[in-house]
Amino acid sequence: MGAPPIPPTSDQVAQKLASLKLSLDPEINYALDSMFPKIEGWFANGPVKKKAKLIHLLEPTLIELLKPNERVLFVAKGVQHSFVESMFMGAMWAAMLNQMAFVLTSDRVLMIRTDTRGNPKHQFWVIYYSEVDDIKTSWTGAVQLKLLDGKKPSFGGFPKADRAAMKAVFDTVLREHEESGYTPDASQSMETLCCHCYDAVPEQSFACVTCGTTFWKPMELSLRSLLFPSWGDILMKHYLFASMEMFGYLIGLTIVIIMLTNSDGPDELIGGIAALAIFLLFAHGVDAMLTYMVGRKGLYPRTAPTKQIEQLD
Repeated sequence: MGAPPIPPTSDQVAQKLASLKLSLDPEINYALDSMFPKIEGWFANGPVKKKAKLIHLLEPTLIELLKPNERVLFVAKGVQHSFVESMFMGAMWAAMLNQMAFVLTSDRVLMIRTDTRGNPKHQFWVIYYSEVDDIKTSWTGAVQLKLLDGKKPSFGGFPKADRAAMKAVFDTVLREHEESGYTPDASQSMETLCCHCYDAVPEQSFACVTCGTTFWKPMELSLRSLLFPSWGDILMKHYLFASMEMFGYLIGLTIVIIMLTNSDGPDELIGGIAALAIFLLFAHGVDAMLTYMVGRKGLYPRTAPTKQIEQLD
C-alpha cells in the first residue's frame, strides 16, 4: 500500500475555488485545508463543485447556527440508514426522507435534515464531541457513530474521499477535546434543536422553553396516520411522499371495494369483507408504525414561536 495522499493547504484550496469561479461566504470561518480532501487529479473538479454547491445551500442556515469563533472543519451529505423504513417504504422513499448534512465544527457536530439537493429543512441536531465514543467506516460505504448513550446511528451515501476525510477530522478533533476536557451538558448524545431559535430541546420534551415553539409527539402523529393514512406525513411536511401514499391507498381501497361489491354469494361476500378488513388493518397499521418511527427521530413543529426570537440573547 502506498502512502496516504498529502492533504491540500488552505491556499491551494482557495486557488482551486477561484480557478473554478467558486466562492464561500466570508462571514463563516472555514478550515479550507480539511474541507476539500481532493482538489487535483482525474475528475477532481466535479466533487469540488458539488461540495461547494452543498455548502452554498447550507450557508444561510449555518450563519444562524454557528457560534462566535466556531470554525467549520468539514461538510458532507449522506443518508441515515433505516432498514425497517426501507423495507416498508421502499429504499428510494426512505433515502429521500433521510437526507442529512453533516457539519463538523471546532466545537461540535451539526446535523441538518435536507432534501436530495441539499436544501435545509426544519430538523436539526447537535452532537458534542464529548458524547462520541468512536466513529467507524466500513467497506460498504457506511459511517457509524458510537455515542455515549449507547445509540449507534449509521449513515451512508458519502463519497469515498469524504468518508476518509470525515474520519480523519473526527479523530483529530475527538483527541483535542479529550485533552481539553470540554464536556458540555446534554440531555442526550444526539441533541435535537429547535427549528426556530436553534436552542436544544431536551429529550422527551416537545416544547422549546426559549421561543415557545411546540412540536408534535410521535404518538400524536402515529394516531393520526392510524385514523387516516398520510395524515401524519402531511403534518411532518412530507408532502410528496404523503401524496404518493394517498394515491396508493385509494387505489388499493378501490380495488378491494370493487371486489366486495361484485361478490356473488355469501362465501364471496365473506371473503370480500375479510379482504377489506385485512387491507385496512395493514394499510393503517403499517403507516401508523412508520409514522411513529419517523416522528421519533426528530422534532416536527406544531405551533409557531410565542416569543420574539430577535429579543432572545
